[in-house]
Amino acid sequence: MDQDFDLFGNPLVRTDTKLGRPEHEPTEENIIFIMVLLAGGMTQKEVADTLGLSVPTLRKHYLHLLKQRDRLFNRLRTKLRVAQIQQGLSGNTSALNAALSMLDKINTENVQRKVESRGHTSSAQRQKLGKKEERQRQAEEIASGSGKFAPPQPPQLVVNNR
Repeated sequence: MDQDFDLFGNPLVRTDTKLGRPEHEPTEENIIFIMVLLAGGMTQKEVADTLGLSVPTLRKHYLHLLKQRDRLFNRLRTKLRVAQIQQGLSGNTSALNAALSMLDKINTENVQRKVESRGHTSSAQRQKLGKKEERQRQAEEIASGSGKFAPPQPPQLVVNNR
């Protein structure tokens, strides 16, 4: 006999219903919402409240996004650019024109960054000092009386007894 019976001989009907709320299922829409909210600078608590989740549930299902908070803005911008180019290739001419002008702007920004970084590389490398050199420079500033930790100048006497 596979079936269980109660004390009165009636067959027991087992229902495997789970109590409580159903498990949260991450969706592509929620992932995009979270990317936008985190890229906008919202805290984990604010993001969880916006989506109607608890902070532990947010961490459980979207930890990969929370760890990459600093890169989310660039990832989101890239996704939007890809979507714009896909729309342009499918026949939306205004999206294609906007995508082409955006790519030209990106190219201009990249060239500008390269040009700006050429001059700053050598000067930044020359200005960076090691620990010993930095301590030596601070000690020299103290000795000369012009450093941050230099003792204050003694007061000047105004009265002359001659």
